[in-house]
Amino acid sequence: MLNIRKTIQNDAVTFELEGRLNTASAPMLQDAVDEVIGDAAAIVFDFKNLEYLSSAGLRILLTTQQTMEETGRPDVTIQGANADIQGVFAVTGFDSVLNIK
Repeated sequence: MLNIRKTIQNDAVTFELEGRLNTASAPMLQDAVDEVIGDAAAIVFDFKNLEYLSSAGLRILLTTQQTMEETGRPDVTIQGANADIQGVFAVTGFDSVLNIK
């Protein structure tokens, strides 16, 4: 199960994720991102309460980054990831592609 809390401040959108971002829950996050990506100057994914990240979640992060870059708004940040999720980023090479803090 995945809980998504979306906050908007100015043109920056933060998605606070809690639970598991996997094949079953990824469409829910994709829908939430799709709602705001056209107007957002920046997107932050807050992973402090995320327990699990699958390839479906990685795909959303990558496509969000690519879409923002294509429209001249490359400000996408992932913050608060635990050691297991940071390990996923390292093994997949996403740590060199995404802005992870």
